[in-house]
Amino acid sequence: MITDSAPPRSAWLLRGNRIRALLGRCHMTITEGAARLGVSRSYFSQLLAGRRPLSPKVRRRLLARPPFCELAATELWREPPEEPEEGVSRDAA
Repeated sequence: MITDSAPPRSAWLLRGNRIRALLGRCHMTITEGAARLGVSRSYFSQLLAGRRPLSPKVRRRLLARPPFCELAATELWREPPEEPEEGVSRDAA
């Protein structure tokens, strides 16, 4: 069963707008970008839309393969937020 639920809060998410802009500057389609990463077009589209988290394998490919390697990691994806430690209150003054 396929659901359109959001990825877990701790997920690494692709910065889809920046990737789309990069593909546009390189005159590449989403299909061509997916082929460069070695993933299916469907999976790549889900990554761009933020519906799928980035796996470590895909993050490594983004850093190594053109044109994606032209961008810094911080421009390619959003790191998961740090989870607060148990028993530590953020409101402590």
